[in-house]
Amino acid sequence: MRGLKFLIIALTMILVISTITPLAQAQPMSAKRIVEVNQYGLVYVYDEVPRTGGLTKISFPKKMLANLVNYRSPEDPNPELKEDGDVFSIIVHSRSGDLVHLVTIFRDVVRWDAMNARFMLRMSLNPILDERVGEFSIIVKLPSDAKPSRISPNYISEKKDGILSGNTSRIDLTERRPQTLSIDFTSDKLNLLDITDVDAEYSLPDGFVKLGFRFRNVGGKGLSRISFKLPANCSDIKAEDQLGKLLSSYYPKVRSLDVTLRQQVGVGERGSVSIYFKLPPDNPYVKASDNKFRISPILPINTTVRRYGVKLLLRSMEFMSSDPEPVELVRVYPESIKLTYIFDHMDPFSAESSTIILEYKPLFSIFGFMPYIWIGAILAVILAAVTCIYLKRPRIALSRVDLSMRRLVEEADSLIASYQDLTSLITSGRIVEKGYVRPRILDLRASIRRHGDKISAIASDLMKSSPELRDLMVSLRSSVRRLEQSVEELWVMVHRYLSGRIGRSAFEKRVDRHYKLLKRAYGEFADAVEELRERAK
Repeated sequence: MRGLKFLIIALTMILVISTITPLAQAQPMSAKRIVEVNQYGLVYVYDEVPRTGGLTKISFPKKMLANLVNYRSPEDPNPELKEDGDVFSIIVHSRSGDLVHLVTIFRDVVRWDAMNARFMLRMSLNPILDERVGEFSIIVKLPSDAKPSRISPNYISEKKDGILSGNTSRIDLTERRPQTLSIDFTSDKLNLLDITDVDAEYSLPDGFVKLGFRFRNVGGKGLSRISFKLPANCSDIKAEDQLGKLLSSYYPKVRSLDVTLRQQVGVGERGSVSIYFKLPPDNPYVKASDNKFRISPILPINTTVRRYGVKLLLRSMEFMSSDPEPVELVRVYPESIKLTYIFDHMDPFSAESSTIILEYKPLFSIFGFMPYIWIGAILAVILAAVTCIYLKRPRIALSRVDLSMRRLVEEADSLIASYQDLTSLITSGRIVEKGYVRPRILDLRASIRRHGDKISAIASDLMKSSPELRDLMVSLRSSVRRLEQSVEELWVMVHRYLSGRIGRSAFEKRVDRHYKLLKRAYGEFADAVEELRERAK
């Protein structure tokens, strides 16, 4: 009887286990999306989806490609971007784990409705996947003071201040036309900020840094304060604008520098601010070893930058080489060299991967003799002061034509800097790295077109006001148009490569051939600019 009871118990347990196991295996897969709007309008999208073999494809409507800033996955250091009809996909290579995670950054998906004084978030509700899931959940994080007035779809609701969420099993994530996430809301903490330029100056080796920001308030209430997150353990911190020092407060625990602007910047208006600080000896942004510096751009504000310029001031050093090459090298007295680099796009992800590696040679310093030099300098100043009293130089007022010529030279220099960044993509071989090249070549293309349009407009005005400059202006306009056309033809090749229409080998051959044509077009433009410089002197 004991043996029979034991057999019955064993058979019962086997039946129970065999019943539970399929139920466990039949647990439906789920996908999760988190949409987070930061205080300056950048939108982070965090997707968690089931892994599908070695390649997991997470897709978005193709119209969102124009808003894409950058992307990253912890499972794959180099995700691949591919266009496919009416969608674009980010392909993550992963061979372990049940889930794949992707972070994408978008801009301009939050817009300002000036008539109703509200913000409007519009983007795809869900990721587009290759396989169905049993449940989809979404969380939307708005600024903590946000007050939603319209939310769609209706299964999403506000759970607490600034946090909305919902889930559904009645959704097909394989549908190539996903639903739209639509939220209208108000917020006093949100400003849509467009940072057009950052000018960074690093003084080496002492570690002093100046960051100058030029920006435009695109939406929200008037902007009266900007917050910056500085590197840890900074000192000598201050903020200024063109008129002098600004009121600022620094909170070391959170490394936050809050700067109060001199006057409120309204919607559509522009402003500027500069912050200064000294980096500690042990910091991740300026590293020195074996007569080499490794410099990383500092982006202390969580948004994108259209143009990020870097100036490195080397004291008592001789410049040997750098990667990338500087766009300008100027020797500054005494015993200093100023190097200029231009990045035409910067975002929170690319700032971490963009570096300047600089090799230098230490120089003997004359500063030990400075007391004697100062005595001579004081005597020279006294003599110069006496001379200036009795010999005044007349002021030279620049004419309207001279000012236009200077503006023309400045725009030409900016276009040349963008061109050099574009050619560095080709010569470095990084033009074949799909995830790296897309945001950069789009910005470079836009930058060259923008500066080219300004050059053409100024040249047209000068042709009307100064007939003697007509031939030069015609040459300049023609050469810049040919250069723009050559850049556009290069973009078409890159676009075909990114969309998978041509393979890597064929793409490299076409780029090599086109590079010669691009250099020829640039040569014509450079000749016209050189003649322009001579006339502008």
